[in-house]
Amino acid sequence: MPKKPATIFDHIAGISQRKKPWDKLSEADQKSFAPYIINRWLSMHPDIIETVDALQQYTIGPLSKKHVYQLYYDILPNASVRAKYIKGKKVNKYNKELINFLKDHYQINSREAEEYVDIFIRTNSGIQSLIDIMKIYGKTEKEIKKLLK
Repeated sequence: MPKKPATIFDHIAGISQRKKPWDKLSEADQKSFAPYIINRWLSMHPDIIETVDALQQYTIGPLSKKHVYQLYYDILPNASVRAKYIKGKKVNKYNKELINFLKDHYQINSREAEEYVDIFIRTNSGIQSLIDIMKIYGKTEKEIKKLLK
């Protein structure tokens, strides 16, 4: 059974902590090396973000995977490069029914409806306005509570 290719963490360790040369990687490991993902992961480390940013114009496109690996292998310190992963914004922040309700009420798209909810929930009077709108359409207290969760 063939060995599984290296993961992102194996590649990060190979160019920093363990310092494993490109020629010592298996063919599967070489194929699994993805400069974009490496850049993205390294850019989350506060001490090397500027270096990664400066090198990105070369590492995405002009240089081959081998050369990108070698570049980081030579530049990064012989130490563990661990960074806390920075997550993106939560996509569905609000109840989908609430978003659809506001889309229909204001005749807007989903993104705009989410922005409206952001504005409404900033203040107590905004929340009350949202509740009042829902009451106009006959929503019960229970339904309103469910929509505002």
